[in-house]
Amino acid sequence: MRIFALETDVQKIIKRFCNEGECVHLVTPYHTLSFFFASLRDIVISGVLIGAGVFSWQMGWPMLATIIVLTVVWFVFVFFNLLKAYLDWAYDCIIVTQDKVILIDQTSIFKQEVKPIYVDNIGGISTSTQFWNLFPFGIVKMHLKEGLGGDSLVLRYVPRASEVAAVISNIVTEYQRKQMKKEDEKGSSEQSGE
Repeated sequence: MRIFALETDVQKIIKRFCNEGECVHLVTPYHTLSFFFASLRDIVISGVLIGAGVFSWQMGWPMLATIIVLTVVWFVFVFFNLLKAYLDWAYDCIIVTQDKVILIDQTSIFKQEVKPIYVDNIGGISTSTQFWNLFPFGIVKMHLKEGLGGDSLVLRYVPRASEVAAVISNIVTEYQRKQMKKEDEKGSSEQSGE
């Protein structure tokens, strides 16, 4: 389903950004705790507002006015941040094919950013743990040769980060071997033609 810029069907994004015959090796969403950590402040604010409602009830203040004020404050300061955190978690993912790594970032119903990173632009890949490796996710860092305004791209809260990095690394290695083989064949054909 499509709501403005938000695409909820990953298969449609794959169809749009992958060529005919391109094999998808991995599709991984971000870990659920990314939503929890992004919304932790909002959960605390919600608790404080509930506490304020209970306090006003204990003090005998007019409940209708209190509920209206607290609801408006909650919508202004909490709801939209929670919605953003949910959309960011639920509809962002990493797609790995034999030709590219596609990063999907959908922060709201009005903003979608899809970054196809071609395998020939990936110089290396590394992983590191998050939160002392207590949870089954980590950080994947793609070291780029050029483009996207920097030398590396950091992806946090990636489930089974070492497995994701291994898949990407294997695809990059396979691509580099094919390129070296093509260069060797080209060099040998030029030498035989002389």
